[in-house]
Amino acid sequence: MSEKYFIGIDSGSQSTKVSIISDKGKVVCSASQPLKPMISRKNGWVEHPDDDLWDSLQAALRELFSLFDGKINDIIGVGLCSIRCCRVFMKADGSLAAPVMSWMDVRAYETFEDEPGIAYTGSTSGYLTFRLTGELKDTISNSYQYQFPVDMNTWQWSEDAGVFDSFAIPREKLFEMHLPGGNYRPGYSRSIKVDRPAGRPARCSHSQ
Repeated sequence: MSEKYFIGIDSGSQSTKVSIISDKGKVVCSASQPLKPMISRKNGWVEHPDDDLWDSLQAALRELFSLFDGKINDIIGVGLCSIRCCRVFMKADGSLAAPVMSWMDVRAYETFEDEPGIAYTGSTSGYLTFRLTGELKDTISNSYQYQFPVDMNTWQWSEDAGVFDSFAIPREKLFEMHLPGGNYRPGYSRSIKVDRPAGRPARCSHSQ
């Protein structure tokens, strides 16, 4: 039986790191792509410019695959972790409705203010998961009770109407939540270069 591999994605505040790891635990190859300097358009605002998190991930993956000598279809899973405590606003097509708010941005912890054009709000891991899989799913480990209406006992969105209303986030604008270790879907975007047949899960991971 041929060796199997996993892709690990670490999307950080300063760079995106990716690795291919064998099923024996050996790091086969790695690549990284630095992020652009963050911008501050107003006092207290700290944003990732353009679509930097996604662009850097694509660039890092291109370099990673240029270093990989194995068979692409022997890659059997992908794990993603990304920056915590950021806030992302997305359009209906999944593209960004506004620059990603860094965890250092004061607005990331303020009550949600709905605006036309915002179809979804969530974390960086939810955004990158959508770009990789087309699924509006996220890890509950990256959605915190002081940013989102999380029930810490059930690890799902709160069923308490008062708690939910205090965040002013419409339920339909939140992602489906999963615990770390769960599957998102059997198939990836073309960025991963893996064919789409079932059996190659994208795994929900813990975050930084």
